[in-house]
Amino acid sequence: MKLRHFGNYTAILIIAALMVVAGCDQGEGFGGTSSITGTVVTRYYNDDYSAVIREAPAIDEQVFLLFGDSETIGDRVESGPTGSFEFLYLQPGNYTVYFTSRDTAYTSEVETVVSAKVELNAGTDMNVGTLYKTETLDFDDGSSRIFGVIRLINYKNTSEYPFLEVKDTSFAQEHEVYLRYGNHEFYDERIRTDYKGYFEFRNLIPGDYEIFTYSEDVTGATEDIPEIRNVSLSDDGEEIDLGTITIEQL
Repeated sequence: MKLRHFGNYTAILIIAALMVVAGCDQGEGFGGTSSITGTVVTRYYNDDYSAVIREAPAIDEQVFLLFGDSETIGDRVESGPTGSFEFLYLQPGNYTVYFTSRDTAYTSEVETVVSAKVELNAGTDMNVGTLYKTETLDFDDGSSRIFGVIRLINYKNTSEYPFLEVKDTSFAQEHEVYLRYGNHEFYDERIRTDYKGYFEFRNLIPGDYEIFTYSEDVTGATEDIPEIRNVSLSDDGEEIDLGTITIEQL
């Protein structure tokens, strides 16, 4: 009886060993005790990728997993509120984690793949660290603002330069004010002052801006004179008061 019991026990050990060996030969895929974790962070640039505006966790970002050399998606998950993701119960082997992102080599909406290669052993918890996704922001995707007031000096039309007589001064109502961001060739936004000469550009991202309006050339020339203010916003939520900009009219 004892020998027969020992024989059964030995047979069980052999079967268990064979199962372990068979499990190790399964290759990449599910059914193991390993895992892959990481975090996706979105790095937001301005529209020409010349400056990083901010970084934030990439929430609900689809992250994909490839098994071995296969090009077929083996699994996919979505990142959580902190940008973290995890792939669980994986066999030992080689894996590729990837997601898609804007390609910083192009100013148009061209996508590229951000990936990380992982080699897992049995019972391994592998963290690939922080992976960066790239997105772009328009000039008005922020939370800063630039504002000011435009006053008008109105001269008597019977007077001539340089002997001008002031008729009155007032707030410049419905007067056009322009904003240009960075090195853009043309203006990005045009607004009009209210009845108190007030203007405000809202929801601006950090960066360099040119605010300008036009004043009549009271010397008699035909072209208007630009009144320009250069402004640099260094952070989100910043507020810059340009004060009073004075223009003239004959």
